[in-house]
Amino acid sequence: MKTGVNNLLKDKLPTVLIGVAVLMVLFLLNITSRDDVQAARQEFDRKNLYQFFDDESFDNDLLLNTFLIPAGVQHEELTSLHLLNLSRDRLAYIAKKDGKVVAVAVPATAEDGFNGTIDLLVSVDMFGRISAARVIKDLNSNELYGVVDVIESQWMKEFSGNSMRDIQRISWQTISAENEYDQFVGASVTPKTVADRIYDTLVFVQSNRIALISGGGG
Repeated sequence: MKTGVNNLLKDKLPTVLIGVAVLMVLFLLNITSRDDVQAARQEFDRKNLYQFFDDESFDNDLLLNTFLIPAGVQHEELTSLHLLNLSRDRLAYIAKKDGKVVAVAVPATAEDGFNGTIDLLVSVDMFGRISAARVIKDLNSNELYGVVDVIESQWMKEFSGNSMRDIQRISWQTISAENEYDQFVGASVTPKTVADRIYDTLVFVQSNRIALISGGGG
């Protein structure tokens, strides 16, 4: 009887080993695939983030110097999170030159209080000037990478190089059809709503300047 059992085990052993090997291969392929997807997402963001900072103004990898901005209103280091009005956790990106912080790109969400919302990313230099302000396509995802999908708008580019005192002037500028503003925002979110949120983002950066700079280690 014992011999019969041993023979049965011997017969089944190759099949079992093959099954285990297949499972291991599938497991490794799954890990590799996820790593490849993550790497692709990160490279997508890395490429698009270049338009938020002046050419040659930074020399670090922006994705290695980030600060997680929570959607809540409480944080151990950050204050006035309500100014950003975030609906989900998002990353801020810190640009450095020769080890010194030169600018930070902070996320924000503008909404009209009904059903119109748009995601923003606003880059601010250490003098309080806007390097770039852009609308980011809402990908409806909680992923932290692969989300910097910029929607082009000539009107949004008007904010570049300006500071807090200039924002109200821009908010009342006439937006022509060729600026494509209505195509990505819609009638419910007004230019003033967007400009007000950008203003609030500048206030947030000023209020949290030290925390953002010291927290830029990844």
